[in-house]
Amino acid sequence: MKDIEFGVITLAIPKDYKKAIALALTLKERSPGLPISIVCSDALKPKVQPYFDQVIIERSDLKGFEHKLYLDEYSPYQNTFFFDADILIIKDIRPIIKKWSGSAYAARGELAVDGGSIFGLSRKFVLDLINKKQFSMIDGAGHAYFEKPACHEVFDMARGVMADYAKYKAPRFADEDAMGIAMTLLDIAPKQDKQFLGSPCCAINRSFKINTNSGICTYKDLVQGEVSPYFVHFPSLTHPFTYAREMLRTYKRHNIKISGIWRVALKELIILRVIWPLGGYYKMIRRLIGLA
Repeated sequence: MKDIEFGVITLAIPKDYKKAIALALTLKERSPGLPISIVCSDALKPKVQPYFDQVIIERSDLKGFEHKLYLDEYSPYQNTFFFDADILIIKDIRPIIKKWSGSAYAARGELAVDGGSIFGLSRKFVLDLINKKQFSMIDGAGHAYFEKPACHEVFDMARGVMADYAKYKAPRFADEDAMGIAMTLLDIAPKQDKQFLGSPCCAINRSFKINTNSGICTYKDLVQGEVSPYFVHFPSLTHPFTYAREMLRTYKRHNIKISGIWRVALKELIILRVIWPLGGYYKMIRRLIGLA
C-alpha cells in the first residue's frame, strides 16, 4: 500500500495509552485533518482504535526504546511527525511541518562538546571514539520529523549503533542517545527553535501556565526566555497533577470518560515526594556509617 503523504505517529504501552489518547485528541483539535496512527500491542488495539486513524501492531522482537529506532518502518506516511505519548498539542503544527520540510530527520536540540546524558552516555567519549567535534544532543526530545526515503539512512545508522552499543560505554541504552550518535556520524545538526517544544520541567519561578481548553501555554524558560510552545512534553514523573488536569479537560471536551487518571497522578506524586527522597536519605545514612 502506498504511503499517505503526511501524518503523525506515536507509540503506546499499557501504562500510557490513556496519555496517547489525549495526544490524539489535542492533535485533531489543533491540526484538523492531519491523520494520526499509533503503534501498540494487539491487546491494546481495542482500547485505542476509536481515537486513531490507524493502529499498527508492534513487533514482538523489540522492547522499550528499541521501537523508536524502527519508526521509519512503522510509519504509514511518506513524511512523518513522531510524538511521545506524554505530549499535548497546543497549536497547529503545520507551520513547523512547512519549516522542517526537506529534512531527512529532524529533532530540536543543540550541539555539545562534553557532558553526559541522563542515561549516562559521555558525549566527550563518543566524540573521541568517532572522531567528531560536536555531538548532536536531542536529550528528552520526545519528537522527531522524518521523510522517506532519505530518513532510512539515519534510522539504519541508529540501528547499527544500537547493535554495537556496548562500545559506547553507556550504562543504559536510550533511543535518543543512539539517534544522537547517528545524527553526529551523519553530520545532522539538531533544529533550534525555542517556540516549538515546551515542558513544565524547564519553567522557572512557577511561571508555567497551561489551559488546553483555550489552547494556551506560556512560561519563562531559564535559557530560552518567554516561551509559547506548539506542544508540551510531560516526561514521566514530572508535574503529574498538572498533566492529569489537562488530560481530563481534553477528555471532557470530547465527552469521553476515562478513569484512573487522578490515581496515577497520586502514585507518581508519592514516588516523587516520598519514595525517592527516602531512598536518598537511606543512601546518605549508609555512607555516613560506612556501609556504602
